[in-house]
Parts: sequence; C-alpha cells; structure tokens
Amino acid sequence: MLTILLAIPIGYYEERLITMHKSLIRDVIITLAILTLLPSMIQLKSEKFGKELMNKKMETLVGLIIIFGVGPAVAILVAGLLPSKPASIGFVAANSVPASSASIAYVLLAEGNIEFATLLAIISILGALGAVPAYVGFYARTIQVKVPLSILGESVGLALLTPFILGQLIRYYLIKRRARKALKDEQVDLPCKRKDIAGSSLSEALSHVEDVLECIEGRIGKAIKPYLSIWTIIAMLVLIATLISAKAGMLINKPELAGEIIGFQIIVYIAIITSLIAATKLLHLSYEDHAAMAFISLTKNESVAAAVSVLAIGAAAAIPAALIPAIQPVMAILYLAALPTIKRLLSMKSTNKT
Repeated sequence: MLTILLAIPIGYYEERLITMHKSLIRDVIITLAILTLLPSMIQLKSEKFGKELMNKKMETLVGLIIIFGVGPAVAILVAGLLPSKPASIGFVAANSVPASSASIAYVLLAEGNIEFATLLAIISILGALGAVPAYVGFYARTIQVKVPLSILGESVGLALLTPFILGQLIRYYLIKRRARKALKDEQVDLPCKRKDIAGSSLSEALSHVEDVLECIEGRIGKAIKPYLSIWTIIAMLVLIATLISAKAGMLINKPELAGEIIGFQIIVYIAIITSLIAATKLLHLSYEDHAAMAFISLTKNESVAAAVSVLAIGAAAAIPAALIPAIQPVMAILYLAALPTIKRLLSMKSTNKT
C-alpha cells in the first residue's frame, strides 16, 4: 500500500519522462515479473508431482474447478463493469494466472497439506498456459477488443515457462546436486545422519538413502529461503512501483477505478471461498486439503498477470495486477485466522497423526 501511495505522485510528476521511455519501462516490467516469480520456482518440488496426483484425484479435480472455473468466471462477469476496457482485460488476466509464491507459505502456516498444495501449484502453472490465453482472449472478443491469441500465448509462455524452467534448473544445481555431493562425501549433519543399512535389503537401503537426501535438500532449502524471500519481496515492490508510476495519471484522473478493482476482487474472493466451503461440506474433504485448495485458489501470482497484460495489451491493463497485491495478503491472513472456526462449523476431519 505504501509503495502504491509513493509511486502515484512520482509517476504523475514524471509523466513526460515515463512517456519518453515506454519501451524501456515495458522491458523493465517483464524482467521484474520474471525475477519476482523465479524464487518460488526454485523452491517448487516438482519431483513429487506424479505420486501426489495419483493419491488425490478427486481433490485435484475440485481444486481445478475452483482455480480455473469459479475465479475466472466471476472475474469475467464483473470485469465489464470497470470503466476502462484495458483494465477490465487485465482484471480477467489477474484472476486466471497461477498461484503466488506465498501460497505454499500460507498452507504451511495453516498446517495444511503441503504436498497437495505443491501439486495444485504445479498444475495451476501448467494449466495457466492454456487458461490465461483462453479466458483473456474470450473476454477481449466479448468487449470487441482485438488481442491475437498468438501474442497472448507467447506472453504467457515467456512469463511462466521462462522462470519455471530456470527455477527448476537452479533447484537441481543449487539444492539437489549439493545434497548428493554432501551424501557422497559423508558431509551429513546429525539431523540427517544415515541409518545403519548393513544387512538391509536393497529396497530398504535405497529408501534410507532417499530419506537422507530429502532431509539434506530440506535443510539446504531452509538455509537459502530467507534470501529468496527478500529477493521476491524487493522485486515485487519495485514491480508494483513501476506499474503504478506508468499509469499514475490514469489513476488520478479516475480515482474510482482503484476502488472498483479492489471491490470486484473481493467479490471474486467471496465466490471462491463460498464454493470451496460448499465443496468441502458436500464431499467431506479433510481440513488439510481444504487449506491447501483455499490458499492456492485465493493467492495469485500477479507478476505473471502484469507481464502478460503489458506484453499483450499495454501498461493500462496491468493496473489490476499492481493493485490486487495490496489486498491479497490481507484476505489470505483473514482466512488463515478464520480457518479454525470454519473447521469447527464444517466438522472437517483432520488427517494429521499428531
């Protein structure tokens, strides 16, 4: 919120300078969007994707309906009420993008199912490659704005696939290879010490080694996580400041636009929460799975929406992606606080053993 308030006067009084360097600002926005997303892609444990999917088929289907059905559909219904066509297209894009880097952290705080949340996060990334062009292209046609699907597809691919591939490569070299080297060189700290596998069967021995490797990877991940968090926060704040500065004049001339975007986004959140609570009650879902679906559905990666909006439409379309991060964590924290009450009201079972 403070970043937005500081960026508006800077953008307004330096409007001439911003106009002169439009192409440079566009490139800066795209670069910042990729840099914001990259840390979460480094921490994404894609190697457990297949196993968790087999164990959570029904829950995954419910999560997909809410992520790619409820949120974007409600966004399309209310977007037409916005006074700016580019901003309305950006609003649809902002509600079609995958989960944010903070999603898993909220699930962890809620004591939800981390493995299932990771599965949904990966599916939301892969699904967004088709969902964002489809929803944005469809909505643009309904309001008679030409947005070529090829440009939409390219922009989504650049904004999502680039950090995903880079993140997984960095994860492999920074975490997984270091863990294997530590195991090979016997550099294993006490909490991850290998069990005595003498006399064990081959499957048991391999299982022990995999457990130790996972432990080492977890400790390396925890060691670098604070640096990745700082990286994400700084990149996101600079991105928001750049987006708001680029269209400060529009926000000053149409101050109601910001209020409408935030108001309509709250409507989207209410629709997602209502649908999820209904599905939880009807299908008797566990508390841990409910928490995973809730935060993956509620918290979107607006840096992706910003990059797609700027590449495919223009800076005006990225205003929702700049404003929504001001209320997204507020909604997530409120829901986090409400989860114990929701659990009691719905009598959700817990799968935790402790």
